[in-house]
Amino acid sequence: MSVPTTTMRIDPELKDEANKVLGELGLSLSGAVTIFLKAVVREQGLPIDMSIKPDKTDESNR
Repeated sequence: MSVPTTTMRIDPELKDEANKVLGELGLSLSGAVTIFLKAVVREQGLPIDMSIKPDKTDESNR
């Protein structure tokens, strides 16, 4: 099965740091992106919390 190539623009420093972490987990950047995209499809959205939470000092003022 032939898999098409996808090009992404990623900050080089971020890519290096992520590759270090992923390497320790036994994953490639491509493998990690695949896992993320499968989670997006499964969840029908981002698989992480994307909320804006109020500052704790704001809560104490209420």
